[in-house]
Amino acid sequence: MTISDGRTSESTALTELACQFIDLTRTMIDGDPDGQLRTDRVLQFAAKSVSGAEHAGITLVSGRGKPRTTSATDELPYRVDSFQFATGEGPCLQALVQSDIAHADDLAVDQQWPRFAQLAVSETGVRSMLCFRLFLTETERAALNFYALRPQAFDSSSLATGAIFAAYTSLMLLNLQHQDQNMHLQRALESNREIGMALGILMARELHTADEAFSRLRTASQHLHRKLRDIAGEVIHTGALPKHPEHSSPSPSRATVSESGRLAEARRPSDGYGRPSPQR
Repeated sequence: MTISDGRTSESTALTELACQFIDLTRTMIDGDPDGQLRTDRVLQFAAKSVSGAEHAGITLVSGRGKPRTTSATDELPYRVDSFQFATGEGPCLQALVQSDIAHADDLAVDQQWPRFAQLAVSETGVRSMLCFRLFLTETERAALNFYALRPQAFDSSSLATGAIFAAYTSLMLLNLQHQDQNMHLQRALESNREIGMALGILMARELHTADEAFSRLRTASQHLHRKLRDIAGEVIHTGALPKHPEHSSPSPSRATVSESGRLAEARRPSDGYGRPSPQR
C-alpha cells in the first residue's frame, strides 16, 4: 500500500467517525427518551472505533456510594469490574479517583494492581485495559473503560480516539441527568397542581380552611396507604374523599335483627296470662 493509499484510508476512517459523532450528537439534542439505549449505542460505537478495543463499559460512583458498572457492550466488562470492586483496585477505579487516564499494557505482568490483575487474567482472559475519567458533577464520578484480550492492544491512536469518546460520553451523561431532573420537576409541578385543585374542592364543598383540607387529604393518604397525589386525583374526579373500608356502615346481620325483635317482645306488657298483650 502506498503512502497515498494510507492517507486516503485514514481520511475515510476519520470522515466516517465524524459522521457517526454528528448522528450521535443529533440524537442527544433531540432528547431520545431511552437513555440506556443511547448509552449502549455509544459504547458499541466506541468499542468499534477505538483501535485495539474489543469491549467497553462505564463505571459510575455517586457520592459516597459504591462504584458500579452501569452500561457495557457485553458481559465481560461486568465480570472484570466485579474483581476491581472486590479487591478495591484496578484501572477503572484509578481513573475515577486518581488519574485522568489509566492504562495497562499487559495485566499478566502488570504490578500496578496485582490482586485485581491476577483474578482478571485467570477468570476472564482480559490482558489490556484503557480507562478515561468522565467529568460529571462534584458528587458523581464516572469512567469510560476499554478492554482487550490481547496484550499491548492500545496505541497512541487509541488514546486520541478514546479521549474524544470520553468527552462526548461526559456530555451525554450530563444531558441525561438534566433530562431526568426536568422530568422529576415536571412531575412535582403536576402533583402540586392536582393537590391544589383537590384542596380547593374540599374547601368549597365542605367549608374547610386550607389547613383543614390538607389535613384531611393527608389523613386519607395515610389510612388508605395511597400516595397523596392519587387521593387528590380521586377528589378531582369524584368531588369527595375516598372512604376507608373500615368506616363504611355495615348492614345489620340477621342475628342482630332477631335479637332486636326478642327484646321488643320482652318489653311489651303482659295480658295477665304471661302472653304479650296485642299491639294497638
